[in-house]
Amino acid sequence: MKKNFRQLTTSIFGMLALSLSLNALAQIPSELVGKSIKIIVPQAAGGASDAISRLMAAELSQRWNTTIVVENRPGAGGNIGSEAVAKSPGDGATWLMSYSGTHAINPSLYKKMSFDMVKDLAPIASLATLPFVLVVNPALPVKNIAEYVAYAKANPGKINIASSGNGSVNHLLNEMLGLAADIKTTHVPYKGVAPALTDVMGGQVQGVYASAPSVMSQIKSGAVRPLAASATRRSEALPDLPTFGEAGYPALALDSWFAFFVSSATPMALREKIHAEINKVLAEPKVVDQLRARGASTLITTLPEFQKVINNDLEQWGKAVRASGATID
Repeated sequence: MKKNFRQLTTSIFGMLALSLSLNALAQIPSELVGKSIKIIVPQAAGGASDAISRLMAAELSQRWNTTIVVENRPGAGGNIGSEAVAKSPGDGATWLMSYSGTHAINPSLYKKMSFDMVKDLAPIASLATLPFVLVVNPALPVKNIAEYVAYAKANPGKINIASSGNGSVNHLLNEMLGLAADIKTTHVPYKGVAPALTDVMGGQVQGVYASAPSVMSQIKSGAVRPLAASATRRSEALPDLPTFGEAGYPALALDSWFAFFVSSATPMALREKIHAEINKVLAEPKVVDQLRARGASTLITTLPEFQKVINNDLEQWGKAVRASGATID
């Protein structure tokens, strides 16, 4: 009797495990079964794009019972990785992690591009929105934006502000504050926000506009001092930090979004299937909590809704690029 019970229990658990496995496989779009899925991040490791990509890759890999590889291909302000996806086969297996700083800025910033950021890439899901935070070395004698502006006016050009490269969000936000507050700082471009942040902590430069996920631990440890956030509302992860809009600079009240794209040659039916699956993952409480811990908020939209966001940002950031005078050949 006991033996039969053990056999029955083992059989039930075996069937349950098989059922769960089949369910997991059934959730992956049939067009992707057996294919190697790759997420290309066009920025260096350590930033928000990288962190969000790896979180989503882990969750989807488990959900679909497949392997999803994250590959960093930085360079040319995100154009190198973006181009690789734009020119990839339209089979839905190669994804781009893009964000407003690449997708909405580069078409206005670069004089020549070997692909069309808008026509050659199609969104499959919006993922998250998050603020960029102006952080400074604690040795800089300022504790808020008002003191920062006053110090910059008293010491024109003496504050060195790092960025992840010419024409990046970090760079343009600094230019925008310079125009709005009538201050002059010195721009120091780096190849990625991680080395820039390292030098802010080391005192080689005085500040940087960094995405919340890339700088949360340094803020919490006191290694850097946050002054304000570029967003339309306060971050849940940094509720005491005012936005630039609250500080009197509404031009910097901009939300930065992160999203997955594929080659526009990918059939719409497949895009919609992937979109539905990603939205299910984004709705899971543990994913919401993990993004919030990184300073981000989930951004769940329909594909038409998100296309409107993209179109609006292309216009808004295009104006910022033109106002800054920044161009890259």
